[in-house]
Amino acid sequence: MTAAHQRRSPEAVPDTAAVSATGADTWRAKSVIDQYSPEHQLIGSLMWLSTAQARTLLDLVPDTAIWRPHARWAYELIRQVVDNGDTPTPPAVLALGRYHGASDAIDAGQPPTGQRYGQLAQYLFDAYSQAVAPTAAAGAYAREVLDQAYRRAFDTCGIAMQQLASSGADRDDLTTQFAAIRDGLADLWRRADTAAKMQGQQR
Repeated sequence: MTAAHQRRSPEAVPDTAAVSATGADTWRAKSVIDQYSPEHQLIGSLMWLSTAQARTLLDLVPDTAIWRPHARWAYELIRQVVDNGDTPTPPAVLALGRYHGASDAIDAGQPPTGQRYGQLAQYLFDAYSQAVAPTAAAGAYAREVLDQAYRRAFDTCGIAMQQLASSGADRDDLTTQFAAIRDGLADLWRRADTAAKMQGQQR
């Protein structure tokens, strides 16, 4: 049998039903992973807390520690609600989201589109309803988010230093960048350490 015949044989044609099922299984698995990710749990938990409780965690975890874009948008909105002195309930967060897009969006100065706003509504509902022990575990989620942010920053900064070195940057520039990276990592370290101490005090 020729190679052309082999390519056209039924055995060589993928089972579309199986592929679809595999894709659905992958999506479900990813959804479960996302559901229990620390940042998803932190955001959901914040919407169960009082203004004062939420502010403590928001002061500890910077917006940049939230990795996924849709999660960071929700987190930014929660911060704005709390800064306004309001309780970060899902309706309050969603209402603010109608007029404020994500800070890293291409059209950040414009209100979100209807589609984006609908995605925000779905995300907030999921985060709020899927939060596990929100009032008791919010501090633990904050610590895990900061731990993950530290690891990501360490990885990213390592790559940046390699690129600077290979680009021919002089010693002064390399040292300046190294100092900035060191300070950024140290800040995340202190925040994560503070969160761990808070968690220990709550036990």
